[in-house]
Amino acid sequence: MQIAILGAGNTGKANSVWLSQLHQDVILYDRDPARLSPIREEGLTASGAAEGRFSVSVTCDLAQAVRGADVILVCTVAGGHRPLAAALKGLLRAGQAIVVTNGCWGAAEFDLELGREAEEKGCRIAETNGQLILCSSPAPQAVYLKTVKKSILLACTRPDRTQAVLDLLSPMFPQFQAASNILETSLNNSNPISHGPLALFNLTRMENGEDYLLFGTGITPRVARFIEKCDAERVAVVKACGVRAPTALEMLNSFWPEPQPTLYDVFHNTAAYSVTKGPTSLDHRYLSEDLPYGLVPYVRLGKKLGIATPYLDALIQISSMYMEIDYLSLGPAVERMDLASYR
Repeated sequence: MQIAILGAGNTGKANSVWLSQLHQDVILYDRDPARLSPIREEGLTASGAAEGRFSVSVTCDLAQAVRGADVILVCTVAGGHRPLAAALKGLLRAGQAIVVTNGCWGAAEFDLELGREAEEKGCRIAETNGQLILCSSPAPQAVYLKTVKKSILLACTRPDRTQAVLDLLSPMFPQFQAASNILETSLNNSNPISHGPLALFNLTRMENGEDYLLFGTGITPRVARFIEKCDAERVAVVKACGVRAPTALEMLNSFWPEPQPTLYDVFHNTAAYSVTKGPTSLDHRYLSEDLPYGLVPYVRLGKKLGIATPYLDALIQISSMYMEIDYLSLGPAVERMDLASYR
């Protein structure tokens, strides 16, 4: 199977290695040639859940990347979803599956840009509710696959097509499980609800470039309780949208083999988190992605549906004041989306 991976960051590199070891035909795209040059010259060196050096085809030509692909795996940051979808107009071929990793309304934004063309060409647009592989990049041509989650949700913009995409992907990603719709995958993402508070309470560590363990030093019992308060507001909004609403604890316990009784215990007792270093810069996706694309939608939907979100309001307001960025003005306009069309 030929798979185009769009985005050569940590996740794009990890998925390139994961699929290459399964003998899939992978081509890795990025618009930045400097990102691809070391991979073109030296291949990708992997450690952790995959080991070895892998030769991966790379390109800065989007048309070349997707021309022969059966699956288009989108591994960009959330802010890149809609621009990338717009760039794909006219490039799709019949029957392709587009899978946006880590949700954050990516499938909805792809549908807004490409829905008509995708429908005409029989292409399926899907998203997951998180990243399957926890990873980092020790060097431009290297990737460390910390661990692979035991299960993760996937849904298509048209729910009746979800099973077909799961069947297509099951040889490579047996961990993918069916969600009822993309509202479930975008509204039930455990990353932003954890990362937003973690960033807020570790801003000075990030700004100072300190060396610290994110889930060790970074999460105290009070930080964990604050996350639980934010998550309770998220659950209330999700339920008001008519979508299944597991708690963050339930979601995290579904990823790992040993369930824990509290969020604090999950973060301190799960091996995958024990080696995770905290961000060492304010220029980080915990702020630029998880706030506007992860948490702001709950606030916007809460206002539309009459659900109070005081903890999320405070988190976003203080972060906005500290960073001098109006996060509430960014991200997808979920309050204007026809959410019922995705059920």
